Amino acid sequence: MIRAINRALQGIEEVTGLLATLVMFLIMIIAAADVGMRYLFNSPFSWAYDLIALYLMTGLFYFVLSGAFAHHAHVSVDILQHYMTPLQRRLCEIVVCASALLLFAVITYAGAVRALDSYIEGDVLAGLIPWPTWPSIALVPFGAGLLTLRLALHLVAHLGALITGTETIALTPVSGSPEATEREIAE
Repeated sequence: MIRAINRALQGIEEVTGLLATLVMFLIMIIAAADVGMRYLFNSPFSWAYDLIALYLMTGLFYFVLSGAFAHHAHVSVDILQHYMTPLQRRLCEIVVCASALLLFAVITYAGAVRALDSYIEGDVLAGLIPWPTWPSIALVPFGAGLLTLRLALHLVAHLGALITGTETIALTPVSGSPEATEREIAE
């Protein structure tokens, strides 16, 4: 069951990772074209900054949030983990997943409420183009919600490994360890 849910989440994370790649490409193209228009024709795009700042950067961040956690790509301080047994490391993972799960569940809920309010009220940015704010706000509960699901899965998997001894999701590799070195070589 955990493996099936993990595969489904990985599929979603792959799609959001591809969307993030597309978003990054769009940011690059729009920024380069804007600079070209500014310096070659003294006529920059009036919409470029708002589009990039409001929608594209937000999407870029929240599209990769869960996938980065799944691949252990977030910043991690593992100084003490060098001195811990696998059991102690697993207990730490359980505490981290449980506390982060609560935090991101609250962020997901609050973000969804705020996005819905923004949609209902028709909030827009004041400016030349009245950009609606709700799509940008909705990216927050989308990305945080996906991470919440990922954290719940890891929490259940680590608890299951603690109880049954069967590992379905591996512990985060400690930097400098053979498992971390093998992962770096594979990537």
